[in-house]
This record gives sequence, C-alpha cells and structure tokens, in this order.
Amino acid sequence: MKVELKPIFPTAVGLVKFDKGLTAKQKNFIVDLKRTPNQGNETSVDRYLAKHKVLSTLHNFCTESINNYFQEVYRPKYKVNLKITQMWANYSQKGQWHHQHEHPNSFLSAVFYMQSDKNLDKIYFSKPKYRQLSVHTEDFQAYNSDEWWFPTEENLLIIFPSDLTHRVAPVEAEKTRISISMNTFPVGILGNDASCTECILK
Repeated sequence: MKVELKPIFPTAVGLVKFDKGLTAKQKNFIVDLKRTPNQGNETSVDRYLAKHKVLSTLHNFCTESINNYFQEVYRPKYKVNLKITQMWANYSQKGQWHHQHEHPNSFLSAVFYMQSDKNLDKIYFSKPKYRQLSVHTEDFQAYNSDEWWFPTEENLLIIFPSDLTHRVAPVEAEKTRISISMNTFPVGILGNDASCTECILK
C-alpha cells in the first residue's frame, strides 16, 4: 500500500544568478576592504557596504531579488517591502570555515558569492527542530534530513529566512572564498488593524 506524502510548512531557499556579474572595479573594491577576524574566517570591518556607490548595481540586484522572494513566498496583503540593513564581506581561505549561526534582528538574509568553487564549496542549512528519537537513515531526502546543502558558485545569490541555522564547511579549494552577506527589515505595514497586530514601519 503506497503512502501519499504531502509537504506542509516548507522552508523556501531562493537561488538567483546575477547574470551581469561584478565589474573588475567592484571586485577590487571588495578584495581591498579592511578585514577583521571572525569565528573561523574574516569579515570586512565595514558592515554597511550598500552605502558605497561603486556597489550600487549589486545592491539593486540583491534588493530586487530579495523582494521578489518576499512577495512570492509571503504574498503580503498590504504594501510592505524589505530593505537591506547591513551588508558585509566574508573571506575564507583554505581550511577556514563559517561557523553555524542565525541572523537576529533581520527578516530575510542573503549571501552573494563573488568568488567560490562550485565543485567544492557548499552552504549547509539545518532543520530547527530537536529529534527526540533518531533513526539511522539510508536514503536522505527532504522529509528525513536534519541538514541540507546547496553548492555555491560565483555570482549566485542565496536567500533564506534569517532564523534558519546555516554554516559553511572548511574551504578545500586553493582560492579564497569571498561572499557578501546581508540582512533585511520590513518597511510598510505588517499585520492588520482588526486583529490588533498592525505595525507600520517606516
């Protein structure tokens, strides 16, 4: 007897390719940013990269892509959009990693890969649920996995809910993996007046 499976409450991860890509001037700007140690790798000291005119095309692409994801997944009744609040660069050399974490004070987060080896580099997402009983699985799929990964490649933007736990394994490639991370926050109307949940953000 075959059991019909129906997915409920799925978590959407968005993948968008920036076909235009970054210019040599933009890449050099990101490479030359002042860096500071992070847990497992390095990040840029400047966490507000969206303010730099040289990165305006990247900022516009990310903002549009994030809001397309937001409209498609959440389908808001009232006018509300997401704006990028912080945007910073990550640098991971061979053997370095990105620790497991979430993004507080953000609605959706995203990572843009400027330099990455699509055959070796991956981003891992973890299921936010404790398993009281553990079954040793032979065939992993969306229903039974506690962790799922996506390969990363240059000019790829990955969008996900900010409370979704994620990490990046140690770099195996010879070249430094460089990514741009960002957080967002809503601007507009959340909730509704009738249910006493309305929140107008400007």
